[in-house]
Amino acid sequence: MLQKLFKNAFGQALFGTPLNNRIKAVNKKKKIILRISLVLFGLILILLLFLPTIIKNYAIKHSKELVGRQIDIENLNYNYFTSTLEVTNFKMFESNETDHFTTFNTLIVDLEPLKLIKNKIEIEEIFLEGLMVKTVMKDSTFNFDDLIRFHSSEEDTSSDSVEEEPFKYSLSNLELKGANFYFDNQNVGRETQIEDFSFLIPYVGWDQETKSNADLKFNFKKGGYLQSSLNINPVNGEFDASISIKNLYLNAFYEYLLEYANINSIDGQLNAKISIQGNTNEAVKSLVSGTVDVNNFKMTDTNNKEFLAAKTIHSSLKEIDYFNSSYTLDTLNISESYTYFKLDSISNNFYSIFKLDEPSTSDQEQNENVSISDSTATNDNAIYYAINSFSIHNSKLDYTDNLTGKPFDYHLNNIEINSEKIISDSEWIDINANMLLNNRGTLKAEIGYNPSNTLYSELDIVIENFLLSDINIYSNYYTGHDILQGDMYYYSNSKITNGDIVSENKLLIKEVTINTTDQGLYKLPLKFALFLLKDKNGDVNLDIPVRGDLNDPEVQIGKIVWNSFKNLIVKTVASPVKFLAGLVDGDPKELEGMDFKYTDTIPNENQFRKLDKLLELETKKDGLKIELVHYVDRNLQKEEIALDLMGQQFNEETKKDYLKDEKDFEAYLQTKVASDSISTKEAISKLTNAINLDSLSNSYNQKLINNAQSYLKITKASTHIEVKQSNLDDIKNTGSLSRFKMNYNLLEDSEDTISNNTDSQR
Repeated sequence: MLQKLFKNAFGQALFGTPLNNRIKAVNKKKKIILRISLVLFGLILILLLFLPTIIKNYAIKHSKELVGRQIDIENLNYNYFTSTLEVTNFKMFESNETDHFTTFNTLIVDLEPLKLIKNKIEIEEIFLEGLMVKTVMKDSTFNFDDLIRFHSSEEDTSSDSVEEEPFKYSLSNLELKGANFYFDNQNVGRETQIEDFSFLIPYVGWDQETKSNADLKFNFKKGGYLQSSLNINPVNGEFDASISIKNLYLNAFYEYLLEYANINSIDGQLNAKISIQGNTNEAVKSLVSGTVDVNNFKMTDTNNKEFLAAKTIHSSLKEIDYFNSSYTLDTLNISESYTYFKLDSISNNFYSIFKLDEPSTSDQEQNENVSISDSTATNDNAIYYAINSFSIHNSKLDYTDNLTGKPFDYHLNNIEINSEKIISDSEWIDINANMLLNNRGTLKAEIGYNPSNTLYSELDIVIENFLLSDINIYSNYYTGHDILQGDMYYYSNSKITNGDIVSENKLLIKEVTINTTDQGLYKLPLKFALFLLKDKNGDVNLDIPVRGDLNDPEVQIGKIVWNSFKNLIVKTVASPVKFLAGLVDGDPKELEGMDFKYTDTIPNENQFRKLDKLLELETKKDGLKIELVHYVDRNLQKEEIALDLMGQQFNEETKKDYLKDEKDFEAYLQTKVASDSISTKEAISKLTNAINLDSLSNSYNQKLINNAQSYLKITKASTHIEVKQSNLDDIKNTGSLSRFKMNYNLLEDSEDTISNNTDSQR
């Protein structure tokens, strides 16, 4: 009781009211504050509990204003204790608000919000699963162009020009799992898919001392995968990356190639291991190395004809420096390749397939600017290339053309081509090649050239066991002869010095048999030429030198070679005795002809010896047709016959020789015609006017022909040598002595008869 009184008294003394009432008032206030705090705390909890839903609904409702497209979110959750955000079943629609542009199943972001106080963004984990993005291209527009415009306009209208200090960031465990990307290129009607794309980046930081690692991998639809690894230093931008591609099927790119090639299909599998080193600040200066392999490559044309293929293509990239236009390959190996090449009069199948013969506006623009480009070009932008080892192994090539109006097909196989050190700035490059020709002949070639100036080059070619009948179509079309059989051996050494070509070509033809036709663009006497050129073994050895200036735009190497060959054939046939005289150890002039007096009817001893040479030649050159054609100027011959008749009369009557006593003979004639002013010729004409000089002329000529023919037959009964009279109106009779001209040909081909007299070749 006393204590209670004391408290009351003391409280009244201090506060003017009882102490108990004051305490009650304080307690009451505390309760009110507590209740308010609890209510506020409850409201905050409720707000925090429903805040993700509120944000989700707001974002969905105002998504067009926020991101430029309608979106939908099934769930948005945030764990306030772990600062983890989770979004499930997100969808962003196309502009038509029906089709999906991008979706994902789950997004988890583990934040460290307190780090924002220190001006640093730190995320412990970003996990995105089931991402789907569909990109559509039509003409030059994409289905995301409206998004770019939307967000670009926001940046342009931003009034905040204050440069803020950049955030430091620390990102860990960045993982994308099971993503799918679709690219629908409606220009080519092709949809490209990247399915099950995944990657994991352990850590990326702004101020880290070591490089960040970023690894990713995704699988291709038909098997295989793409896997990459990226290490980057965000401080200085240095990075290195590796990319591995396993069994990428090339047919996925078929529709894209149609813009550049008229093809029906492309097949093959690409495998690659690529390393890239560079700096993000100058990414264009990055260096690329690695290996690239293509297996079972094949392309077909619009007729479904395979025109390019290879079992394996292997390339080892030593260094690709795009910025400096430098491309260095350690190796480039092509194995078991196949090429189909078709040539026509104006183009070839490769030009047609790859649209190289189609005019384009870009070509015209380039031609218009070529002078500008040439004047500004320097060595600074020259392309450097190097292939340290190049080879083509066990390959094939089928060649066809219709240049003659008939299809010509030729097959090359077992092709081996190799070269070491093909370098653009080297002084000389050598390439070696070997192959089989139509499964029979062989070709070996050594090619050397200056890559900086191809007007300096060398070419050595050896062709052996080449079957001549393989090129019968060309022979028939150009020369008018069918090649029935024969083998060719060809040896060529060609040098080009500053455009001047000096080529020495040796041709050996064995056991050749040809047949003459009525066709032929040039109708060369090829059969007879080869017959003349054959040696005692039946071989034809030809030396065909070729000269020309390749700096002359009118000069074409093919025409030079053809003209050299054609001229050789014509010259051979025009002067056959040059090739025949050696068989009988005779003088070529002895085999060209024999001259007689107008009144001769019997060959003399020297002329009989020439006939013996002809018989010997016929024996040694089996199949050779020899004709002796008699030419004589009948008017001159008749004058000579008349002179001889009067001379013989003078000799008998005066016992003198009119050839030695010309003055007495002249006086004799003047006495006979009773005129001392008449010439010898006129006097003889009057005195022989009654004589049939034409008959005598024919008689002398026929006797000479008969005596020559009889001697040949008596000496060799089986001879085919013919002696005959020329046509009276033949121009070669004019001014001619009585003479035999020898014509040579093949026994069965009279239409190719060629006179040894070059005057007959016009």
